[in-house]
Amino acid sequence: MKTITKAIQCLVYISIVVLIFSCETDVSNDINLAASPAKLVINGGLERNTVSPLSVQQLRLTTTNNFLSNEPNQIVTDADISITDGTNTWTFTHQGDGFYSNTTLIPELGTTYTITILWNGETYQGSDTLNEAPEFDAFFTEFEEETIFSPGGYFLKFDSTDPANIENYYYNRLFKNGEFVISPDPGNAQNLITSDEFFDGQQRTGVDINGEISFEIGEMATGQQLGISKEYFDYLFELFTQTGNTGISFGGNPPPATIRSNVINITTPSNRAVGFFYTADVVESSIIITE
Repeated sequence: MKTITKAIQCLVYISIVVLIFSCETDVSNDINLAASPAKLVINGGLERNTVSPLSVQQLRLTTTNNFLSNEPNQIVTDADISITDGTNTWTFTHQGDGFYSNTTLIPELGTTYTITILWNGETYQGSDTLNEAPEFDAFFTEFEEETIFSPGGYFLKFDSTDPANIENYYYNRLFKNGEFVISPDPGNAQNLITSDEFFDGQQRTGVDINGEISFEIGEMATGQQLGISKEYFDYLFELFTQTGNTGISFGGNPPPATIRSNVINITTPSNRAVGFFYTADVVESSIIITE
């Protein structure tokens, strides 16, 4: 009986403690989420595409919003931007809506490019190296029935041979009727980017460019395989894991944890930039879906 009594007393005590600590106090008026200073956001980089050569290299600068803001990111129109390969320097000029461009820079494989951004009294710098992507050995579509894991339809695939004894990293991009498409899925960190750690020097066959997006007859499908640096691979992995909603360097409000940029504020290191300045070699092909 004493044991039962002690047990009941213990339960009563626990209930009282839970009741006390479950009381809520409204502290929303004591929290100011709007106080965070805006950070510079870098979106874009240099791309080498021998199939559809780019006449313009461009990137975009904006600033972050307050965490709860629904407004679009503020554009940056007054930055000075230059990119160098150590010998030559190219100036990027603002064309509107935060886009800065240059028409004379032609990216070259194996070259490290360094961007310098002068903005708001501070200097930002970042570098990335242009790595080659192997050509497609085959480029085709396959029809698949709908399952509980994926929609039915025609899916874009390719075969490609990885160069031997070279550390390679890849990023797949998909376009439907000329528009970039991607699913809001954190699984993109495993599906759209990959390293050749387990297939160095081997041919990959039937690789899904994006196994979550299907096509219908008559639509145009364009697939790209990008050769990227390990640093950009790591950045995309964190981005896709945390947000799973964009295919670009950065979009929207900051994700739950800061993803480190390769662009460093050398004037005030604590005032870090957001986004990534990348270089990529692009292998591309297109196909019209037929039966």
